[in-house]
Amino acid sequence: MGINLGKSIKINRLRANMTQADLANGIISVSYLSKIENGTAEPTNEIMQLLREKLNLYQANLEDQITNQTIIKWFLHLLRSHKEEAIRLYDQINFALPNGIDKQLLSLIDIHKLCYYVLVNNLESAGQLLISLHKSSKKFNDIEKYYYYKFAGNYYYKHLTYKKSLAFYQKAENLLNPELFHQDEETHNLYYLIALAASKNRQTHLCLHYSNKALKYYQNNYELKECAECHILLGISYRRIKDFEQSKTNYNQAIKLAKRLENNETLILCYQNLGKLFSSIEKSNEAIKYYKKSYELRKNAAIHRKLTPISSLMKEYYKTGDLENTKKWLEIGTNLSNEINPNDSIHVYEFKVYHYLINGFNDSFESLTIDHIIPFFSEKQMHFEASTYIKLLADYYFENRKYKLSATYYKKLVNIHDLS
Repeated sequence: MGINLGKSIKINRLRANMTQADLANGIISVSYLSKIENGTAEPTNEIMQLLREKLNLYQANLEDQITNQTIIKWFLHLLRSHKEEAIRLYDQINFALPNGIDKQLLSLIDIHKLCYYVLVNNLESAGQLLISLHKSSKKFNDIEKYYYYKFAGNYYYKHLTYKKSLAFYQKAENLLNPELFHQDEETHNLYYLIALAASKNRQTHLCLHYSNKALKYYQNNYELKECAECHILLGISYRRIKDFEQSKTNYNQAIKLAKRLENNETLILCYQNLGKLFSSIEKSNEAIKYYKKSYELRKNAAIHRKLTPISSLMKEYYKTGDLENTKKWLEIGTNLSNEINPNDSIHVYEFKVYHYLINGFNDSFESLTIDHIIPFFSEKQMHFEASTYIKLLADYYFENRKYKLSATYYKKLVNIHDLS
């Protein structure tokens, strides 16, 4: 719901000279109304309807009247991931939606709420809504199906379930048509999302194809931030096919655009991926330099975002045999990752495993890998990521002369490479 909607209820209650007890009477408890006004509870549609009627909102002289255009504008802010404006319009629409709104729009509002919940990171509400939409999806028309598939893709991407995310984006692609809102921008945003999910699934040629399609549109429309994001995806793809010069060219192009826009978020991604490029060509000093640049720009970021350069620095120092610095970054990463779970960042498991690499293996490594790490990546179908830990487990069994178990896990590695 968001705290702004709760404030709107409170403001309109006070305008009507009503106490909480007056408004709550016959509808809900005073304590529940208080939670709504504080933004810590979200009422059902039925409760909202009763509150509106009691506050006489349809007759109120509201500053922002909700029209079809207001709703379409909200859709545009969601398309562009404009979080603050999306929240503001959502609270208006959800609180003061009048009669007379087009029925098609009413249905699309509910579907777009899935996009909204993912944007504001309310994944619990997103999951509940996804279940509800799935039950209704057989009755959707093509426009409704398009947005349902796209936003389901967003939901699964947020949950690191990249294979499922890509499948939903590709379903949406089959329903692209001129009747979509903001059709050209919508189409190329979907192309970018397909490229993004393809990159996570290591479908490099698919990523190259859709990144280039999106980039051409964004270049023609001078959408510089989106151009930079496409260049980053191209840089990743060229690195994976070992065209390192082309990869570097794309990253440098992205850096120029990010600096021109003064966009630190994009710059962070450029530095992080340049670090990975130099690591790939065995230039560890350059890799460490760019990882540190990425880390410095993330110092005030959320914990899960800090972990990426910390993990990269730990692994790069380990690769060079610098155990002192490896332990330093391992400790920083471990202390931070204790506060989050692997669904927030897959690097959580890296710090646990590097503790064993540095300090020696024991039976608890076996339990961690078999009971937690491998099932986690298998559930999300992240086969490439799983392979690192399966190899470590196979090597661990081999070193401990458990050759049958070792052979079992080496065989799993072969099967994973076939899947990848």
